[in-house]
Amino acid sequence: MEVYRFVWIVSTATVMGSAIVYDVATGGLLRLAVFGPGLAVFGALLTYAFVEDRTDRGTWTRRAFVWSGLAAVAADALVALWGGIGLLVGVAMACTSPVVLGLGRLLLLRSSRRTSGPPESLSTRELLRRWEWTTAEVRRASTPVPRRLVLVEERRRLLDELQDRDPAHFDSWLVSAVPGRPPRHGRSRAPGPGPGGPSGPARRERRARRWG
Repeated sequence: MEVYRFVWIVSTATVMGSAIVYDVATGGLLRLAVFGPGLAVFGALLTYAFVEDRTDRGTWTRRAFVWSGLAAVAADALVALWGGIGLLVGVAMACTSPVVLGLGRLLLLRSSRRTSGPPESLSTRELLRRWEWTTAEVRRASTPVPRRLVLVEERRRLLDELQDRDPAHFDSWLVSAVPGRPPRHGRSRAPGPGPGGPSGPARRERRARRWG
């Protein structure tokens, strides 16, 4: 997501910079000076009406002020440059923004929590996918502390299951999945499920003794 975010920011800044320069050069400076702050104040007031009971209402209101103002300036500049097509370009940039994609990933994560079972019942591909989704949620600044604690426990169980299934490659994967974290050399390892390997209940019993 970091690479995509960088590419999106550079592309959007290039398009918007060109549109704003064209808008100012063709006499749109006064329109931008009035339209931008006006819509910014309206967006902030509207947001405050929805979040006035929250403790972080100031943060949400400031964000709404900034983003509403930027959206107003962007819409005016794109329409001045390309006419009606400019609105479509603006909608496309908004829909492909990292914020919107992050919300989409969050919805997928919530859906997976409703339909999936414990780590022992998931395939390795599903375990890795859940690890990626929980990583995105943990890194999100808006994730509340109680939810973070739940995620920490879930991610510990995911690591346990991944190590049990493939101990030979676990440390190399962990270095790329959790940069800066030392390998789990101190823990006992067992082969993953297969010929001669422990079953799901056996692994759960072994972990219960280890963590008990």
